[in-house]
Amino acid sequence: MKKRKTVFIFGALSLAVCAAACGMADSNIQESEKAVETEAGKLGQPAGETSVFGESAADGQIDFSMLQEQNPDIFAWLYIPGTNIDLPVLQSPVSDEYYITHDIWGHENATGAVYTEMPNLMNMCDFNTVIHGDDLEEGSPFKELHRFEEADFFTAHETFYLYLPDNVLTYEVFAAYYDESSDILRRYDYTTYEGCKAYLKDICMGRSMNRNFREGWEGLTPYHFLVTLDGNAREDGTQYVVAGALIHDEAGKIDRVILDE
Repeated sequence: MKKRKTVFIFGALSLAVCAAACGMADSNIQESEKAVETEAGKLGQPAGETSVFGESAADGQIDFSMLQEQNPDIFAWLYIPGTNIDLPVLQSPVSDEYYITHDIWGHENATGAVYTEMPNLMNMCDFNTVIHGDDLEEGSPFKELHRFEEADFFTAHETFYLYLPDNVLTYEVFAAYYDESSDILRRYDYTTYEGCKAYLKDICMGRSMNRNFREGWEGLTPYHFLVTLDGNAREDGTQYVVAGALIHDEAGKIDRVILDE
């Protein structure tokens, strides 16, 4: 049985504000970049093959200054080794639905972009950050999430990365499954201990088709930090979901408070 990797969990400070922490040393940044680049090479994915704005996290480097000049709504970069998901993550300050129908350049586009909604903090300190993307059409941003339906692919591809302007976060994929097509972000009250527990219970005890769950993650608690990669609603009333838990916070900035334990 696979042992769960250590997850970095920090003391509670504020419901909506992360604790201040020491900056990321240059040597640590370089080590993180080398690790990502090695992973890309191991998977046979050339750096820059799926680049957007000329950027790709496969080489371990993201130029946020340039990206935010192109579109200030870009706040993160999602990289899933073994797939073509190597894309900016956006959040509109105007409408949670904007990037359903607009691409990363702000142009109208039926497949939209990869985005979060305003209830989620852009510093990734929420218990569950839901990142949305179209997964229904060929060439859509999240189409290759469905590779995690394959048991062999799920087993071999354990991690994905989120780059922030001042941090690099590593998540381990612990579940991939078809969920009911209701609003995951608003279905539970993630500001409370009980609300977080209810979400975890549904994940760990779910029995959906093509469900994969990684051994060793049965002990998830509301003190973990999750990212849910969320596809579109389908005709059968389901949506495909890939869930990851934080296992490394390069800059040591991820923190939050949980109420009503």
